[in-house]
Amino acid sequence: MTKIILYAKVARAHALCISVGPIVCCYLYGRRHFNSSLNTWAFFFVAIAIIFFHLSVNTISEYRDCLKKVDDGNVNGPTYRLAAMPSVRPVCILRLGLVAFSLAVLSGITAVFMSSKFLLIPGIIGAGLALFYSEWPIGYKYKALGEIGVFIAYGPLLVLSCLFSLLNQCSWRNILISIPFGLLTMCILLANNIRDFDFDRGKIKTLPMIIGLKAAYAVLFSAVHLSFMTVPILIYIGSIGKMCLLSLLAYPIIFNTIKRFNSPSFVDVFGVIQAVFCFLLAVGLLL
Repeated sequence: MTKIILYAKVARAHALCISVGPIVCCYLYGRRHFNSSLNTWAFFFVAIAIIFFHLSVNTISEYRDCLKKVDDGNVNGPTYRLAAMPSVRPVCILRLGLVAFSLAVLSGITAVFMSSKFLLIPGIIGAGLALFYSEWPIGYKYKALGEIGVFIAYGPLLVLSCLFSLLNQCSWRNILISIPFGLLTMCILLANNIRDFDFDRGKIKTLPMIIGLKAAYAVLFSAVHLSFMTVPILIYIGSIGKMCLLSLLAYPIIFNTIKRFNSPSFVDVFGVIQAVFCFLLAVGLLL
């Protein structure tokens, strides 16, 4: 049991709400607009695939970080990093990641058989983004491309995969509703790279290293503001109802970052913003 708890911590199991939140919102959005023709089983397997892809990214990335000595347990941040847990063998974390990736692929293939062969397109792209986030030969996370990959994976790709499996159709409105999910999730990684700026320098390339810390902060907070600005636009064009304005109540959480600059909990604030935003948006879609 102790080993399982340690593995869950290293794999960031608690962070799976980052993918679960948008998945729930997608289902409620689809049910609100197309209640009579939902392919719930295909959607279910797509959702499982997304969650396992997320788990595989967390674990394989942690394994690669440990090998590259990107996170040695001394840098500001969570104490559940692999390098800070000598009792956990790195190869076991890698195996966990590969098993999670395999289960994601299996769930995705099942969804294709239940829905449409066109679902293979976002599935293959998602598998590539997940596997090569930190893995050789690409490892785009270490080449200042992590934020772009995360935005695509947790924004347009996640939403289009969920809604296409659920409704067997997609539209430009699906792209619009994906923007806040992608941006808020991207902000979590960007905040992490800003916090670890000094420690990561000389080991890997991150977006803050390319554009500088001041520009990185500007991108971070601009992305948060833009995420919330999309909600009234979506209401105006009729994609979501007026009760979804409830999601704007998550905005004041951003002010907690003022007293948390350069602290380990700086990143946590952006995780809370994303989770609360998704929860309140889901409530708004229900009402």
